[in-house]
Amino acid sequence: MRNAIASMVAAVAVAVALGFAVTGTARAQEELCLDKREIQERINSGQLRQLSEAIAAAGVEGKIISSAVQLCRIDGRWQWRVNVMDYSGESKPVTLPAE
Repeated sequence: MRNAIASMVAAVAVAVALGFAVTGTARAQEELCLDKREIQERINSGQLRQLSEAIAAAGVEGKIISSAVQLCRIDGRWQWRVNVMDYSGESKPVTLPAE
């Protein structure tokens, strides 16, 4: 009886661990972010638009908080993720297409 319970607990623990591993892998694949060098290379080659172009195209108003800028692949598309401070001082996350 003890062995059956121990086996069942072990099986549940393995299933939970595998579930987290698969979910983490899928999320990592969905949200691949580039480093600064990779971003510059892709902008220079014309594969991606600069942040300023993406902001202008989207009509975003406010001040970009530059320390929080990322370029990530989200749902199969390259997206700029930035925080924008509006004129009242409120900061909000914004996602802009980079392609």
